[in-house]
Amino acid sequence: MIRAISNSEWNPIVTAPTDAELEVCVHEGDEYHILAFPCRRIGVGWVDVRLNRMVPIRPTHWRLWVPKHA
Repeated sequence: MIRAISNSEWNPIVTAPTDAELEVCVHEGDEYHILAFPCRRIGVGWVDVRLNRMVPIRPTHWRLWVPKHA
């Protein structure tokens, strides 16, 4: 089960839009991990929005990125 920090629900990765900054979740071993940076889907790959670089990930779920304020 994925633990969410916010009340936003997670969506299946196949429904991820290409025109939004997303919070994504990846599955490694028997654990889920939420990435600490916003991503954008580009074709069949993913970009770290802050660095504008491709990242070699295979996310399983997404939700809209909500900036965390300190």
